[in-house]
Amino acid sequence: MIDKIVIFKGSKKDFEKMVNEKVCKSTEIVTFMELIQYYNKQIRQNDSASNDDWIARKRNIKNCIVRADDYASVLEHAISNFVNIITLNSNVENLFVHNPPKRVLESLKSEYSNIIEYKYSKYNKIDRSKLKNIYNCMNNNIIGQKKCKKQIIASLYKLLAKRKEKPVVLLLYGPSGVGKTKTAKIISESLGGNLLRIQFSMMQSQESYNYIFGGEHSRSSFAKELQSRETNIVLIDEFDKVNTIFYNAFYEMFDEGKFVDTNYEVDLKNCVFICTSNFKDENEIKEKLGPAMFSRIGDCIEYQELKKEEKEMIINKYYVEIIKELKKDEINIIEKTNIKCWFINNADRYDNIRILKNKMEKAIFERLTEELILKN
Repeated sequence: MIDKIVIFKGSKKDFEKMVNEKVCKSTEIVTFMELIQYYNKQIRQNDSASNDDWIARKRNIKNCIVRADDYASVLEHAISNFVNIITLNSNVENLFVHNPPKRVLESLKSEYSNIIEYKYSKYNKIDRSKLKNIYNCMNNNIIGQKKCKKQIIASLYKLLAKRKEKPVVLLLYGPSGVGKTKTAKIISESLGGNLLRIQFSMMQSQESYNYIFGGEHSRSSFAKELQSRETNIVLIDEFDKVNTIFYNAFYEMFDEGKFVDTNYEVDLKNCVFICTSNFKDENEIKEKLGPAMFSRIGDCIEYQELKKEEKEMIINKYYVEIIKELKKDEINIIEKTNIKCWFINNADRYDNIRILKNKMEKAIFERLTEELILKN
């Protein structure tokens, strides 16, 4: 028997916050994994005709919590028998269920539709003040790409003006290591949550097919990750490297803000999809993506190679960031070297800023190793 069910769709952070608000800390809490153990003991008792009376006793449970990660930890029969596992010799006053797969949701609706309450993550909507904040954050953290920043803000502005809740789809293209991925992170953090990043360069195998279209409930999936996102910003990295057969999965998602696979149906209205790629120009984008996918891209935004003076600014900034983390004796050693000057003088050697930063960091810590660890 269950008295009340709360089904929550959204991020783990928001689900835990809701549970903490609704459940007193001193109140008994039983997890789904505990109930499975209890269920298995009772099944074994029935099979062996055991006389363990405590197992057969009816229990009163104040609060039962089913977390999204629990589904990946159980076998198929636990999903098929979800309601039985919860209610077998148990009276549950409050059942909290996070991001249930379709079969779990349907089984609950079939027997308890009149006592189900639905809750959702409330994603921060973009308004003019948030747009200004995003623009300021991009200016403070991304050097160069002035035109790109303006285009991105203009594209996001559409969410304010549109009456429809259709997602915004942006394709950021250009060379590696010039700020595309960082842009997505800044936008997401400005809206109050960690960025959901999908790496498409790995999507080539049968496992990848199951990830996109849905497979076993215990496996990670695109839909499961979308359901648990912390903001309405989704980064699909290296969009140019995905097998084109997967593009079919995104047509409805980009058009209507809905994604459906074998196990989940996800609401993505007002979402911002940021796709990154290394395409060289829009002609190449049209050719590789095809007309059906290209027509669903709201704006193609070209990132340029950084100028020498912009690279010098990045070197100075990153050098300061590293120095701040060092101890006084370490700082004294590094400041007597020509490491910063060398990188400034050779900035044009580096087209990829990630590589430049890694090389500078390596040079600094190799010098510290020589002076403080290896030197007699």
